[in-house]
Amino acid sequence: MPLRITGFSGLDIDALVKDLMKAKRVPLDRLNQQKTKLEWQREQYRSINAKLVDFRNNKLFNYSLSSAINAKKATVTGEAASAVTVKANSSALTGSLTIEVKKLATAASALSSTGVGKTSSDKLTELGFVPDNGEIKVEVNGKTISVSADATIGDLVSAINASDAGVTAFFDDATQKLSLTAKATGAGNIALSADLKDNFKLDLKPGDNAQVVINGIDTTRDSNTFTVNGVEITLHAENPGKTAVINVTTDTDKIVDTIKTFINDYNSLIDLLNKKVSEERYRDYQPLTADQKKEMKDSEIELWEEKAKSGLLRSDSTLTKLINDMRIAIYSDVEFDGKTYNLLKDFGVETGTWEQRGKLILKNEDQLRAAIEANPEAVMEFFTRKTTVTDPDIKDSPTNTDNGLFNRLSTAVMKAIEQLSTKAGTSKFSTDETAAFLPNSYMGEQLRQLELRISDMSRRLTQMENRYYLQFAAMESAINRYTAMSSSLFGMTM
Repeated sequence: MPLRITGFSGLDIDALVKDLMKAKRVPLDRLNQQKTKLEWQREQYRSINAKLVDFRNNKLFNYSLSSAINAKKATVTGEAASAVTVKANSSALTGSLTIEVKKLATAASALSSTGVGKTSSDKLTELGFVPDNGEIKVEVNGKTISVSADATIGDLVSAINASDAGVTAFFDDATQKLSLTAKATGAGNIALSADLKDNFKLDLKPGDNAQVVINGIDTTRDSNTFTVNGVEITLHAENPGKTAVINVTTDTDKIVDTIKTFINDYNSLIDLLNKKVSEERYRDYQPLTADQKKEMKDSEIELWEEKAKSGLLRSDSTLTKLINDMRIAIYSDVEFDGKTYNLLKDFGVETGTWEQRGKLILKNEDQLRAAIEANPEAVMEFFTRKTTVTDPDIKDSPTNTDNGLFNRLSTAVMKAIEQLSTKAGTSKFSTDETAAFLPNSYMGEQLRQLELRISDMSRRLTQMENRYYLQFAAMESAINRYTAMSSSLFGMTM
């Protein structure tokens, strides 16, 4: 780089060069503005894409779970109601059943009949255990448990608890007794090696199965918690001769709450998309150059860039198509079992005013509740039905009447996610609004080409600026020689 100096001629060479370069830098400023706008646009795509992924992969998925859209509830009544608690899963059969608890299931156990005269810090060898090749080995339920030759009683207890022998061990220093209790209830004993049983003076007590009468049928269970007809039943107390009645019904409140939540989340997404595609564009507000920012306050820059970023996705084709597909999916029928169902006709849901642009309103909750109580399976099928159509044009259409509403929306959103990934390099799976862009995308390539052009133009402008400085330096030198010659001639005439 040539030496840049301001000469003695009185000319401000830096200012002159800056003025000359100002016009030359306009094309570079425009390229940087294009790059900035493209980056802003891509960031907005990423933000929207994260919300689309969340709506599809999290929200729609959770709505589709049977426990959310086909929820059941179970209640217990009768003279033995306190003896059991119940929980219905989505496969529970509506109706009632009776249960009598004759006997609770118990776990097998082993307990020292007397104290062994040692504490947990005493070594096992003092209790009579004999090491074999530097280890003390015992067996519990067919599992070999090894500790070192100098291990204590406490070490053995810890080793048993850490093993997969299926028992819980406890040694009480106060009574100097060991207890072993099976983790699972049910008939059977704990199997112990002779040295463990003898050295700790263990007496075995077998476990028992639960004895219950379900709908008049005597039966046994190896656990106090078991499932009958989709109802998880937990026994708490023996109550022979007395009966509890379990009633299973559709959990209308939970299903209504699921549909309300879906409507709220759908409305939030459709509102965001509508705002983006209709956002006002301020064409006079372009990204600021570095020189422009130097002349502005931070608050002014913020307000300016807010205008400059507005409308970058206005009328975007991908988002506009998604909005249309989502609305069509909402309006279209679902057909199964020879009947036709429609969200806006059969379930008390309406669309808002024109200004609300497709938002949903649960206008008649009583109608929705009545539909759920009359045929909960049909309501679940309407929302979650999976199409069996193989023709891709029909299968993926938002009007596919063989596809449930949640699946139609999921397909529409996935199409948009894939298009955004191709266009902007956004992730198909991440909900992180700061996630890195994929390396290969249309916009990524545009940015790469812009960066090459910016780099090339910056290099050429630097060369041009250096030439100006060299030219002014030569001019400065000529002026100085002329001044010196004039002074010499003037001196001779004197």
